[in-house]
Amino acid sequence: MEVLKRYLLLPKTVCKAVCLLIFLLPGLQGKAQGLQFNSNDSLMSKRTSYVVFAREQPTFHNHLIISFDLSLWDNDHLGYVFNIIDNRNNSYSLTYIFNHNGSPTLNFNIDSKSNKIEIPLEAAQLKKRKWFKVKADINLTANTVSVLVNGKWYRAKGFAFQDQITPRITFGKNPHYSDVPNMAIKNLAISDDSEKHFFPLDEWKGTAVHDSDGKIQGFVDHPSWLINDSYFWTPKFQRTFNEVAGLNFDVNQQSLFVFKTDSVIRYNMQTDNVSGKPYQNKLPVKLLLGKSIVNTIQNKCYVYEVLPPDTMHSIASLDLNTLTWEYIGKGPLKEQRHHHNIFHDKAQGNFYLFGGYGSFSYHNDFFKYEQLNDRWVKIPFKGDTILPRFFSGSSQADEQNNVYIFGGYGNESGNQIVGGRHFYDLYRVNLTTHTIKKLWEIKPGEEPFVSANNLIISADKKYFYALCYPHEKPKTNLRLYKFSMQDGSYQVVSGTIPVTSERIESDFNLFYNTGQGEFICTAQEFVSPERSTIRIYTLVSPPVSEQVYLSSQRPAEAGLNRLYVYLIIAIVLVITALALWYIIRRRKKQVPEVISDDDLQPGFYNQKKEPDSKPNAVYLLGEFTAYNKAGKNITYLFSPKIKQLFILILLNSKDGHGVVSKKISTTLWPEKDIIKTKNIRGVTINHLRNIVSDIDGLELAFTNDTYRFIINDNFFCDYFEITGAIHCIREHQLIPEQFLTDQFDLFARGGLLHDVPEPWLDEVKVEFEEILLELLQPGIKKIYEAGEYRRALELSRVALAIDPFNDIALKYKLKSLRRFKGVDFAKKVYEEFTADYKKSLDSEYPVHFDKICK
Repeated sequence: MEVLKRYLLLPKTVCKAVCLLIFLLPGLQGKAQGLQFNSNDSLMSKRTSYVVFAREQPTFHNHLIISFDLSLWDNDHLGYVFNIIDNRNNSYSLTYIFNHNGSPTLNFNIDSKSNKIEIPLEAAQLKKRKWFKVKADINLTANTVSVLVNGKWYRAKGFAFQDQITPRITFGKNPHYSDVPNMAIKNLAISDDSEKHFFPLDEWKGTAVHDSDGKIQGFVDHPSWLINDSYFWTPKFQRTFNEVAGLNFDVNQQSLFVFKTDSVIRYNMQTDNVSGKPYQNKLPVKLLLGKSIVNTIQNKCYVYEVLPPDTMHSIASLDLNTLTWEYIGKGPLKEQRHHHNIFHDKAQGNFYLFGGYGSFSYHNDFFKYEQLNDRWVKIPFKGDTILPRFFSGSSQADEQNNVYIFGGYGNESGNQIVGGRHFYDLYRVNLTTHTIKKLWEIKPGEEPFVSANNLIISADKKYFYALCYPHEKPKTNLRLYKFSMQDGSYQVVSGTIPVTSERIESDFNLFYNTGQGEFICTAQEFVSPERSTIRIYTLVSPPVSEQVYLSSQRPAEAGLNRLYVYLIIAIVLVITALALWYIIRRRKKQVPEVISDDDLQPGFYNQKKEPDSKPNAVYLLGEFTAYNKAGKNITYLFSPKIKQLFILILLNSKDGHGVVSKKISTTLWPEKDIIKTKNIRGVTINHLRNIVSDIDGLELAFTNDTYRFIINDNFFCDYFEITGAIHCIREHQLIPEQFLTDQFDLFARGGLLHDVPEPWLDEVKVEFEEILLELLQPGIKKIYEAGEYRRALELSRVALAIDPFNDIALKYKLKSLRRFKGVDFAKKVYEEFTADYKKSLDSEYPVHFDKICK
């Protein structure tokens, strides 16, 4: 109580920090995203296999109940959802097949004997990320199996189970069958009447699978963790145009289309196919900026130019079914309106234009296009006033004919001469009553940003999503933001998309594909008025915040049912610690320094060590980390595939040679034909080019079909630093002790790229560890003999992480431990080592402890 009383006297800032901790901790919990399986579309060796109990196989009594959420989107294959092998090697499976008559079914089988249960599915269920619950109840005493799908039970009897089972459960490719459908699972629970194992499947990388208590239970080969698709934008399409081109999204056909002077190019979001078709007649509008709006009722795209050349047509419509153009009119506005907003009313009978920039002025007018009179009519609104601006985001009209307008850049007068400021406010604009209501205004405590075109309102109307970016930077980053409709509180819910916005014509759009459940970003970057590059990215919904994404990288240490108990304990400990700190500080007591011996604990070599925030630096030892020229950690920009591409080019640039395009394709996308990788390879390379443009001393070059990094002294890479020093030592036959001391903090971070478990890196990793071990072995001996026992212990740990049964490293580890912790402690470590040795090599370790530590 005395401690708590003193806590009440703590400064207000400390109290607020504790309150903030209490508020934020529950927010770390995110919904499981799931595990996606590489299917029959992949090479057999690359198909996913998930073994649920790989370490300890529990025994279940009377019942074996398996339940999980399943998503299927396969119209071609037969495949295995899960397979069970019992104590007598009997095999049972739940399989999926899409029959020739178009009727998909799940089937429970006694493998190689009979189909016991057939479960019909609806074709409408076969969509990626469309989840349905599956529950299989295997009654071991009654010899029955019941399967619950879509709220209906399907049953079969006549099995010959035993009263208990120690099952080997495998999802996807299994010991008997390699066929895998296009599927994903999450929230897996396996239980009987007395015990339950729950696997949220919320990992983000790696092959180890944790249960809800944070314990590793299973392993998966070739996983695709879905949370990455909900945080990192996936590049889908890229093409450069040497003429003005516009783009928009066709909701009815679920495709994004690019219209040019003579033809239209479609990217199908479902199939990833790209196709092109010529128009049936000539485009009647000269494209200058290529602005457009789609009427989903008419299935037409209205293309317009706000300020066309004199006598030229300004508005035309393209029938998206027939690709036929229709001339609409040529009523222009008096001046250009860059980065304005365009939207329909709820009936899509009229479209409106708001705001924009032109003639050194910001605007806040509303115009409606009257097709009958071929003119833009200024519409007066009452209520609150939206100050002049451009770079705002706007929604489409809802059922009440409300349009929402968010943010922008401008000023009160509209005159650019007096400067501008960023707005972070939300307005509700009713197109029926012509009224404006200001809902809120916020002041974000971060780098200024504006919204790209289009706001996406959530289905429950509680949030809207906006694609935001700092618009005043020529090289900038797009990120998805989620705002509360009620008060403007927000979260960043995606990784970044590096883009170039050198010219005012550059344009960024946000769409939402309800059919696939994904956000679509389009980036059109202009380098001249007629030359631009269009890129398309997707992000699976629901997106996750950076906080949730980062928390997924740290497996839970306790079950969800015990979460809040731990939170309460943590909060009490924080309060107590702060109170004690405050008391001690007030009394100005000096606490003598205590030297910790935590470094004597196992696992030293592989624990995460944060590198210094050195500008223009990339660390490959331990966990991959990158810093830009400002010393900012930009590791989050490297999605798994971009990271692999960067590493592949960097390692091949060490000798100046680089890597050819074909090798990039076969290394990063081995399951695809090389020709089919050209588009995604180009998008990924462009993404990487934008990232490394912020790192001085590192330039991506392309000559003779070869990519390589041009590297100068401004760039730092720990792997290059270490290998360069090793080469110098070997060439000049220098003693290694100084190297081991000077560079210890680098190579002690961990193995080379230990968080990138790609087979094509194995040879590089082995070679590096072998040459490092060559220096470690003589170096440890000399450092120990010089009396530097702690450093000798540290180095022996590094050596044993490379070669777990290295005699020299073991010797000096034990000799150092004996000096620090005594003979008994060193002998205990020796006994643990010999037990591992016998288990691994099936023989006794030949050297006795007394001989090592004599």
